Amino acid sequence: MAAVIFATFYASMAATALVVEVIYDTEGFSPSERNAQVLETSISWKYTTWLNIVFLALAGLLVRRFLKTSGPEMLLMMNMPAQKQAR
Repeated sequence: MAAVIFATFYASMAATALVVEVIYDTEGFSPSERNAQVLETSISWKYTTWLNIVFLALAGLLVRRFLKTSGPEMLLMMNMPAQKQAR
């Protein structure tokens, strides 16, 4: 059943794309000239890089605290039924 749904969706998307392309070409919405500029990017040390490093360190500290204060055991206890917790 999933294969039928996948095939139906794929066929409808492909047909719709072809119809939209034909409409755009006949109405003149598609540009005839392409003058896009592709720029080479490089790694830069901007403020977002430093913020990412700071918050990555903060996340590491929080994970360490969670593991040190028996966080995984608490999560396992939360999945138990109430009768088993009382014992």
